[in-house]
Amino acid sequence: MTNAQTTFQVTGGGGCTLTAYAAGPQDGALIVGLHGIGQTALAWSQLADIADEKGWRFVSVDLRGHGDSEKPEDAYGDSALWADDVAAVLEAAGACAERKATLLGWSYGGTVLTDYLAKYGDAIVDAIVTLGATDKLGAPVGPFVQPGFAALTKAIMTDDSGVVAGELLDMCAGKPLPKARREELLAGALKCPAHVRNSMLRRTVDNDEAVAAFGGRALITHGTDDQMFTLALGEHLAKTAQRATFSAYDGAGHMPLWDDPDKFIAELTDIVAGQ
Repeated sequence: MTNAQTTFQVTGGGGCTLTAYAAGPQDGALIVGLHGIGQTALAWSQLADIADEKGWRFVSVDLRGHGDSEKPEDAYGDSALWADDVAAVLEAAGACAERKATLLGWSYGGTVLTDYLAKYGDAIVDAIVTLGATDKLGAPVGPFVQPGFAALTKAIMTDDSGVVAGELLDMCAGKPLPKARREELLAGALKCPAHVRNSMLRRTVDNDEAVAAFGGRALITHGTDDQMFTLALGEHLAKTAQRATFSAYDGAGHMPLWDDPDKFIAELTDIVAGQ
C-alpha cells in the first residue's frame, strides 16, 4: 500500500474479516475498488496515490481469500456472502443515501459488484465503473472467455506453486509491467491459495438483471487486447445497463488502468463529478 493510505478491518459476510485501505480526505467523493481474482487492493494503487490531489476518498479492499483478508474454507460459492462483504466496506467507508459511492469492479470484481447490486440495490451507489469485468461466471460467461484464459482454468484452480499467478498477472497487462511493480503485484497474488480460486471459479452466476436494474450512471471500460474476456463482454454490459457509456481502450489488456492510466483517470474523474 502507498504511504498515504490507512488500513482498517471490517467484518464481511459470514463473519469473514476483510482488510481494507483508505486514502484521501475523509469527506471526499467516495470511490470503492473491488479487484479481480488472485490479485489484491494493490491493483488500485495508482488511484490511491492521487486521492488527495483529486479530493477523493478512495477505499479498496482485499477480497475474501485474498491479500491480508481472512481465507476461510468453503466460503466463496454464495453470492450473498460477496454482497455482504461489499455492504460492510461501504458502511465502514461512510456510504449512505446522502453520500453515495462510485463502485469500481475489475474482472471478477465486476461479479462481486453486481452480487452487491442484486442483493442491496443502488440506494447508496451513485455510479459503477467496470474494467475488463464480468457480471457472470460458469456457463453464462463461456461465450466471452478468450481461449488462452480458458486453457489456464485447471491450473488456476489447482496450482499453488506461483507459476499460474505469474502467468495471470502477465495476461492482465497489454504492456510489460515495470519490474518493481510486477514484483509487488505478484507478491500480493501469491497470498491467494488455490482452494480459494477453485471455489470462486466453480460458481455459476448471471447478474444481468442487477445490471439492467441499476439506475445510476455506468462506465464500462474494456481493453481491445484483453486476453481473458472478449470485447463483446464489455459491449454486452454497456447494452444491458440503463445509463452506460462504453469505452474501448486501444491496445490495452485486461486492466485498462494499468495500460492507459491517463485516459482511465480522466474518465473516472468525469463520472465521479457527475458528468
